[in-house]
Amino acid sequence: MGNITETVTGAAAAATTDIRPEDTAPKDAGAGQDTAGAEQKTADSGGGAEKTYDQAYIDRLLAEQKTAREAAVAEALKVAGMDEGSKEAYKKEQTEKRLAEREADIALRELKAEARDVLAQKDVPSEFLNVLVGKDLNETIANVDAFKKQFDAAVQAQVEKRIAGKTPSGGNGGGAPSEANAIAAEIDKYLR
Repeated sequence: MGNITETVTGAAAAATTDIRPEDTAPKDAGAGQDTAGAEQKTADSGGGAEKTYDQAYIDRLLAEQKTAREAAVAEALKVAGMDEGSKEAYKKEQTEKRLAEREADIALRELKAEARDVLAQKDVPSEFLNVLVGKDLNETIANVDAFKKQFDAAVQAQVEKRIAGKTPSGGNGGGAPSEANAIAAEIDKYLR
């Protein structure tokens, strides 16, 4: 029984983070709250600047922490109730799961690096990287090609739309002939 208590206590401690008492202390119902009910909290961050946190942000952090703590306790109880053979198999399974997640993360980073090169080669802004990355490099290249075709067409349409606006008149506004008209008149004079 002592082993279960130590495991649960250790798992719960691992799931918690530092929370200051003033962040979790209950406040008087009417004191310090505005009409929207979003109470402001401040915390001093090493550089002397103050960050402001509203109550909704703090409540969300506390809820995430509580969920993580409950999951850790449930996990610890699950492991504590297993026999030695099951514990070893479970630990091996969890290790393999974490390894697979890390490998997938590394593969995604490598694919994004390759995709970044493809985007640069095809003159596509790198801001679209996360949208265009596919399951593999071939799918990513196909996504980039399809996007580039649509992106270039959209840019061209906008350019033509702006250019197709009102054409300026030939005069300079003062009634005098433009330089092109003056040159054309000069040429006509010599050709006659």
